[in-house]
Amino acid sequence: MTTATTTPAAEFYAAQSALPASAFAFVSGGAGTESTVRANFANWDAIRLGHRLPADVGQRSMFTTVLSTQSAAPLAVAPMGGAGAVAPEADLAIARACKKAGVPMVVSTMASSSIEDIAATGAELAFQLYPLRNKDVQADLVRRAEESGCHALVVTIDTPLRHGSQREQATGFTLPDPAHFHDVADAEIDPTTTWGDIEVLAGTTRLPVWIKGVLSPTQAQRAVRAGAAGVIVSNHGGRQSDAAPATASVLPTIAGTMNDSGVLVDSGITTGTDVLRALALGADGVLIGRQILYGLAADGEQGVQAVLTRIISELDRALACAGCATLAEAKTLRA
Repeated sequence: MTTATTTPAAEFYAAQSALPASAFAFVSGGAGTESTVRANFANWDAIRLGHRLPADVGQRSMFTTVLSTQSAAPLAVAPMGGAGAVAPEADLAIARACKKAGVPMVVSTMASSSIEDIAATGAELAFQLYPLRNKDVQADLVRRAEESGCHALVVTIDTPLRHGSQREQATGFTLPDPAHFHDVADAEIDPTTTWGDIEVLAGTTRLPVWIKGVLSPTQAQRAVRAGAAGVIVSNHGGRQSDAAPATASVLPTIAGTMNDSGVLVDSGITTGTDVLRALALGADGVLIGRQILYGLAADGEQGVQAVLTRIISELDRALACAGCATLAEAKTLRA
């Protein structure tokens, strides 16, 4: 029976009950004092939206394109390395749930299953790439993503190194070995990566490239000049810097400079109302992270599907109450 996780808080506490302390610290923790994690949630919650009623909202459409593939709603599952610490074959369970929900999944460089095995679930995929020191291994990962049918390459720029949260360090948590590498040393992230390296990468793959970790209009414009199809406004869920701005606070300025390039956003988005807020601030869609792992911890694949179903249902209701029959109308709520 699927665990009744009907709210973000219920999902959080169900995961806390289900996981060992070390794994829960890994999933829920953030950098430093975790002020960025708190700011993410607070800033989304502080956004107030009006409505366009009266309007005909008897029929509503949420179908759209996310990361160059069709999606039942303007969302995808964010890349989350080390998900195997939460459940066996975690990435496969997430992919199967995404297929059932009709939304894409972004496969992490540090996934606990191979890109080939995840692709075999039939889910629509993008592949997230950390720039690696070993460029031969990096090139092979890109090739494998292309051959596995991924629709986009998501290059993460905000992680020159992985340090883990203070809470997970205190528990002695160890990240599971990622499945994509024969030697874990090949998974070492390259801290010398520059925009020039991003340009080279974008020019050597046939996949559209999205840049994840953008927090300013300057970075966004530089990403476009480097060949990016779009950007993902992200502070890594507060996991990398305790001084980063909340994504909701910087999204409108970034989105306002992007013209025809795509804009997605993550970090602290937990509800369908948050998705509506993101659309109103200029995003084309969102990535959902921690809540997915909370659902996974509580009830495996069914738990992930329950989280996705909840968020999509909440978005549908939020659209109606805002007087929006389409996603395009949602993007006019603050006009």
